[in-house]
Amino acid sequence: MIINSKEYLNEINETYIKHMAVAFKIAINMFLTSVICLIHGFIPGLFEKTASNMIVKMHEIVSRNKLSYINTINKLD
Repeated sequence: MIINSKEYLNEINETYIKHMAVAFKIAINMFLTSVICLIHGFIPGLFEKTASNMIVKMHEIVSRNKLSYINTINKLD
């Protein structure tokens, strides 16, 4: 498992700390988004677009990281 982790981090060109920071940021945002969705479910007038905006922002972060990974792989070919 550790070898696979090191290989993965090398492939995506990230340090362990940077990868952990991004993963934690996404996890915290997912948690907050789920709480906002629950509140919105009970009181539809609250947070009408907040959860949607947060999901779009998380998607942009993940997509940017994926694109960076793909560009790195393409440079190796």
